[in-house]
Amino acid sequence: MTGEEIKQIIDKHVPLSTRYTDQKSYKIGRNAAIYQQTPKPAPDNRIPVPFIRRAVKILKGYFASVGYITYKDDGWFENNIASWYDKNNEELKTAAVFEDACTYGRGFELVWFAEDGFHFATLQTDQCIPIYTSELEKTLESFIWYRKINDVETATYYDTEEYQVYEKTDKKEYTLNEEKSGQHLFGAVPVIEYTIDRDHRNAFDHCLPLLDYYDKLISEVGNEHEKFSNSVLLLKDILDDVNKDENGLTQADKIAMNRIMHGLGDVQNAAAYLERNVNDTFINNTLDRLERLIYEMLCIFNPNDENFGTSSGIAQAYKLLGLEYLVADMESYFTLGLQKRIMLIANHKSGIVKEPEKSNYVTIDCKRNLPFDLERIATVVLQLAGGKQVLSTETLLSFFPATMIADVAQEVEKVKAEQTLNPVLGSFE
Repeated sequence: MTGEEIKQIIDKHVPLSTRYTDQKSYKIGRNAAIYQQTPKPAPDNRIPVPFIRRAVKILKGYFASVGYITYKDDGWFENNIASWYDKNNEELKTAAVFEDACTYGRGFELVWFAEDGFHFATLQTDQCIPIYTSELEKTLESFIWYRKINDVETATYYDTEEYQVYEKTDKKEYTLNEEKSGQHLFGAVPVIEYTIDRDHRNAFDHCLPLLDYYDKLISEVGNEHEKFSNSVLLLKDILDDVNKDENGLTQADKIAMNRIMHGLGDVQNAAAYLERNVNDTFINNTLDRLERLIYEMLCIFNPNDENFGTSSGIAQAYKLLGLEYLVADMESYFTLGLQKRIMLIANHKSGIVKEPEKSNYVTIDCKRNLPFDLERIATVVLQLAGGKQVLSTETLLSFFPATMIADVAQEVEKVKAEQTLNPVLGSFE
């Protein structure tokens, strides 16, 4: 790869940054469209409603909360990979890259090896350019990460064997810096692309027309309220704003302060609020309908639904059905990236990780972060265990959430040990 080729690829990619900037604005609650409209005479309120920020947080909390994605095998992962994951705060970084995938449709993570071992970190999506083969089953053949380092435009090119650092000169050309370049030992491009959809779509672009209209409508409502509040000021031209009373106030001053026409003395002209006859019910119904549609099209339950918290368990399950289908689909694609991360670390040619072929057999277990009724669960377990025992202790313990019993098999062993030490507890069998 030459410096000129690097420049051409980056120049072609730069226009995408505008789209990424817009998507980020929705994620943080500064919705792009409402601020892009042409300025109007005051009042010109721009009120972005952060639906997308809330939706991304719900998705992230439901699927990628700390402790809800675990890795299981015959012990190989715990002995070879777990320590590197702990060192890198893997759970937080997994949640961060999932948030990027929800926002931009893709998230990127760089893996590297240093003197103190393996590292991985999330990259800014707008700085990343993946380059795939043209085959039917596409594979990542190289990757460009471009950014500014101390005001110097820098691009690092990765392939399956080495990384090359290019820096832009005063002549606007990318020149290879051989001192900062070198080889890596991963045997593959050391970058992972995470997605949540087959077509690399994000979680909310399809709902933006609804959201933009909601922002526009509620901004207009804010404008009308401000016009109503300021309408009394229109009376200043027909009131006495010259002569002052014993308190040093004119008639106009009193109206501005009190918002009522009382104790002004002799007023020659009648006054009334200047307002538009607006149907509040129509506006509220429209806003409620838009809000419902936004959450429905996002496949997320409406947290403002007054009946949700008081519904029966099966009714709540049906309301969460769309969210569960959505997240199950996201999980299918996202866990491919998690699997690749394990394989990249395992296959590093330093030989630190023993038996790297076992990386293919690690099972990624994703649980949902949902509220639970502990009393109801305990009652069901007691009922099933009463009289003749028809379920094993391990099955009964699996009824409890992972936050209480993370490893059911380990808990069974603890129960056995306690019953051995204290036979009063009863026979395990």
